Amino acid sequence: MSKRRRTEEDEEKLNSEETSNGLVQHQSSRIPLLPKELEPSIFGIQPNNDFVRVVSDFLYNHVRKGDVEIEAKLGVLLDKVNRERIKLPVFCETVINPHEDKWMIFESNMTLEQHKSFNELLNNRFIETKSPSHKGQPVEYKHTYEIDSFYDTKEGRIRVTRDRKTGEIVEGGIVQKIRVADLNIYSPNTKLDYRISVNREIPKKMPEGQHNFERNKDRLSYTHQIVKIDLTQVKGGSQDLTHELEVEFINPRILLEEKLKIERNQENKYIEIVEHFLNNIRMLAKKVL
Repeated sequence: MSKRRRTEEDEEKLNSEETSNGLVQHQSSRIPLLPKELEPSIFGIQPNNDFVRVVSDFLYNHVRKGDVEIEAKLGVLLDKVNRERIKLPVFCETVINPHEDKWMIFESNMTLEQHKSFNELLNNRFIETKSPSHKGQPVEYKHTYEIDSFYDTKEGRIRVTRDRKTGEIVEGGIVQKIRVADLNIYSPNTKLDYRISVNREIPKKMPEGQHNFERNKDRLSYTHQIVKIDLTQVKGGSQDLTHELEVEFINPRILLEEKLKIERNQENKYIEIVEHFLNNIRMLAKKVL
């Protein structure tokens, strides 16, 4: 009986063996295909996340004073002409260049069904964090009913916010809100996009005369560590009821203080804080029905 000629495959089998975890080791080198510890790169470091860097730079350039408001709102980026959601040739979240977004508008509204879904989601999370088995930080909850009255004055538009039940002006409830800058983020893999905004809220005295218009707010607020998530139903005059969700820093000074540390070349958590802020709005966007 003639012997079968040894093939290249036979040689490979002779020179290698399978380990208990399924990795193939060559007898000549005994080097596993996957090292025990995989370094971030050939340079031993991980590159900065470009998405986080762009948002961080945007906030760094526009957060200059302690009276700022930093918020991210869910909504839809619409084409100004056909009023349909924009479509860009991208596969993932994309920051829109503020100098190139004049052809689109951001509508911070959602459906009633989406609002109810977020309400259930956040209520469940509130309950989960109150469980004795929960290891993380708790979520706190508050339900408020407020009326915003707007006065057009020589200084500009002044907003006066009152508790709808008592009629009393809420703490810090008389302000002039001045828009500083907006950054739109297109999110093709979710049903809603989002916008990050920096505004100044300047405390003012009670304006004289009659207000020009007002709006009613039914707001559910969920606070967790350094951020607050507001789920709000808004009714203004003859306008239809709108549904909004926004994430904002409870105290924006926390970011300003980290920015000052950067300027003093001190150790800081600026990027970590921005990532935390972004993680919340991105997670919520992915939960949209």
